[in-house]
Amino acid sequence: MDIPEFKINPEAQRICSLFHYGWVFKKEVCNLETDIHLFRDVQLYFSLMGYELINPPGTEWYVIRLKKEFDNDSFDFFQKRNKALDRRHLALLTIIYAKLIMPKKLGHVEEDATIYLTIDQIVFNYGEKFRNAKQHPRTAIEQLLRPLKKYYYVMVDKDKITPGPALYMFHNDLLTDLCEFVIQGITDNLKAMSRF
Repeated sequence: MDIPEFKINPEAQRICSLFHYGWVFKKEVCNLETDIHLFRDVQLYFSLMGYELINPPGTEWYVIRLKKEFDNDSFDFFQKRNKALDRRHLALLTIIYAKLIMPKKLGHVEEDATIYLTIDQIVFNYGEKFRNAKQHPRTAIEQLLRPLKKYYYVMVDKDKITPGPALYMFHNDLLTDLCEFVIQGITDNLKAMSRF
């Protein structure tokens, strides 16, 4: 459909359709990086739908996310969409976001630097907090990472954990809501334990 004074760019339209999961590999749309007019058209089309196109430096994807002004129920939506993730998953996700995404956002690390965590680092620093009963801390962390990997929040290659494309779809407000949710669960558990 063409609107007067507004010609649809069929290549931009095709590229937009590739984002049905919220991200696309840059190698699948390599012409997007070299053609500034195409890039602007794709940005415009997403903007008209209330999304913003993000090109996270040092990654192999382009990501779209809702513009902040339209993302007012993001935590409720996130919870409904990710029922397989409990407070322990969300706590680990918060740690990973804080360690791998925030340093770049705050300018503590170059934007194109490759940052990663190892499973051993997480086990050493946080393992005891995540284990259940007699479960070994490493086993607990590996179990928690499985659904995060499945939903593309993290990429795990041997022992290296890097951010996945879904992690770039978060606004900082959602991270704050995640932290509050996790902390609320911890304080509720402490209150329940103090009654005994």
